Amino acid sequence: MKTFKLKYLSIIALVSAVMIVSGCQSKGEQASKQEEITVWSFTDEAGYAIEKFEEKYPDIKVNFVNIPGNFYITKLKSALQTTSKAPDVFMIENANIRELIDVPYLENLSSSPYNANELIPEQYPFVQANEKDSEGHIRAIGYQGTPGGIYYRRDLAKEYLGTDDPAKVGEQIGTWEDIFEIGERVQQESGNKVHALANWNAISNSYDGIPWVKDGKLVIDPTYMEVLDLVREARQRKVLAEYEEGSAGHAASMQKGEVMFYPGATWALQYTFKANAPDTEGLWGLAPGPSSFSAGGTYIAMYSQSEKKDAAWKFIEFYNFDHDFLSELAKEQDYFTSNMVVNDQLAPSVTSAYLGGQKHFEFFSEAAKQVPVYERTKYDSIINNDIYKNVLQLYLNNDIQTKEEAVKRIKRDVKLRFPELEVD
Repeated sequence: MKTFKLKYLSIIALVSAVMIVSGCQSKGEQASKQEEITVWSFTDEAGYAIEKFEEKYPDIKVNFVNIPGNFYITKLKSALQTTSKAPDVFMIENANIRELIDVPYLENLSSSPYNANELIPEQYPFVQANEKDSEGHIRAIGYQGTPGGIYYRRDLAKEYLGTDDPAKVGEQIGTWEDIFEIGERVQQESGNKVHALANWNAISNSYDGIPWVKDGKLVIDPTYMEVLDLVREARQRKVLAEYEEGSAGHAASMQKGEVMFYPGATWALQYTFKANAPDTEGLWGLAPGPSSFSAGGTYIAMYSQSEKKDAAWKFIEFYNFDHDFLSELAKEQDYFTSNMVVNDQLAPSVTSAYLGGQKHFEFFSEAAKQVPVYERTKYDSIINNDIYKNVLQLYLNNDIQTKEEAVKRIKRDVKLRFPELEVD
């Protein structure tokens, strides 16, 4: 009897051992079957999406590389030319999208099996405009919606406008002249402690995106000349607080309540106002201003020589068109995406405590549909930021006296920077 028991226990032990070994082998086999893709970005915001993606696709592991700073685009270009070092998926900032959209290292997402043409109608037209190369093929997909509006301090609006209601505030700031008149009065009544706008960028940034080049020729849109006059007038009428963009004083003004109106895009809520003025929750609102605009944005593309295109496409499709994920992203991260179908569904219910309970998705969903659609070129970002805004500063300081001189300077600098362009 005793011998039988010992044999019985030995058999149980043997079976258990076999099961443990089999279990280890199964887990090992499962791990070995897990496919890996590499994703590069210039920010860390993709971390949330990667976490959710791996939950949905446990058989795919995402190796994420964050390369912050100005060297990202240089490193990316170099990597794309070196097959062994290139990421499978990579992010491209709006400022660089036209520079890269025609290079052969971006996979054609219009072709089968991706068929992205059937998916992008869910996105806003101004986003779609930058997703195609010069031949009309989709090479990158923009997952971020970036329409703008006027962020304003509710306490200052109540004091100087008699209301903090977004609709009523919007009625009072429909033109720059409206804002200038308010600015003059506020500056006087506050003893020069409160101003309508932080700096001239508040005006010029509201028109970023208008193309500078068409068919290889420099074209100066009349709006850019109007902006020259607007910024000079704003300074003369003491509407500007004169804080340098991105300076400590500029950031502090948001917390202190020294400026009434800050034009900004969707992402400014998280990365500008909440970051710089964390103790002002409930003191902000959103209203439409003198112009409809967008600012910034991020696109996602696939390396054309990737050996893991199926998994790479799953990630891209998930990030842009998975409605369940996008709803979670919007609600949990307060992130306004480029997908207008999802945004419209959320618009009636999503609110922001920071914005005093305002339905900000409702505001931005409408604003995004009003953004002008421009076919930008690879020259626009450099001409606008490095040439035009430098001339604008000189004009504002009266180092350049007239608009005619400003035009001459712009043409001169464009010729020097881009000799291949036709400049009259």
